Amino acid sequence: MAIDLSGRRVLITGASSGIGRAAAKAFVDEGAIVLAVARSKDRLDTLAEELGLARLAIFVADVADGPGMEALAQRILTEQGVPDVVIANAGVGMDAHFAATTDDAWRRVFEVNVFGVVRTIRPFLPGMIARGSGRILIVSSAVGKRGVPSYAAYSGSKFALHGMADALRPELVGTGVTVGIVCPSSTTTEFEDRKLRAGPPQIRVRVQKHSAESVARALVRMARSTRREIVLSPEAKLMNVLNRLAPGILDRILARVLVGKG
Repeated sequence: MAIDLSGRRVLITGASSGIGRAAAKAFVDEGAIVLAVARSKDRLDTLAEELGLARLAIFVADVADGPGMEALAQRILTEQGVPDVVIANAGVGMDAHFAATTDDAWRRVFEVNVFGVVRTIRPFLPGMIARGSGRILIVSSAVGKRGVPSYAAYSGSKFALHGMADALRPELVGTGVTVGIVCPSSTTTEFEDRKLRAGPPQIRVRVQKHSAESVARALVRMARSTRREIVLSPEAKLMNVLNRLAPGILDRILARVLVGKG
């Protein structure tokens, strides 16, 4: 049975732009109270003006800042209580061949995409368990299920989220708290422009991109269910099937299409 989101508190990181901003709007439309977290106060203020403060509370924080996230969690628990849904959406991309990806770049990507997710989820788990209900959603990626050239650091960080979720689910059996993962492919947002980059420009392939709003709708569907995972694009689903059946063939396809070999 679908969960009614009306009046539920939904925490969203990376809420000032892209998927997070679209998700904030979508959950407000569902009647939820959105706890919007992002680094940019100006953008959060603009979002609040658009959506109104009756259904939106804004919090300025950077998921890469451990002490800052601890303080944020305590503030939210004090002012809002334990969220009903926590959406770990904030992330950073990295576009570079493996050999050109520095230690600092790896650390930056994992600091945001992995440790940032841990810092988003962990403080609220005890309260969710004590209450006997809660929904955790993690925004991963199609390349979190099959790595592709030029995305080693980004893919690695997203793969880590799937392992984290798989380990967490058995710990939560019987608690009323569930974990879901959403895996978009390329999305029409500012994310592409904000990626970290190194080395020569990488080969681009024309693919159908999701809109931020379509990913936001998927997040709403996942929040209203207990589904474990959703992969959004047909191309990603096909890639996953091919990777299971013939990974060597997929390696050669990706080498030719994305590296220019063969």
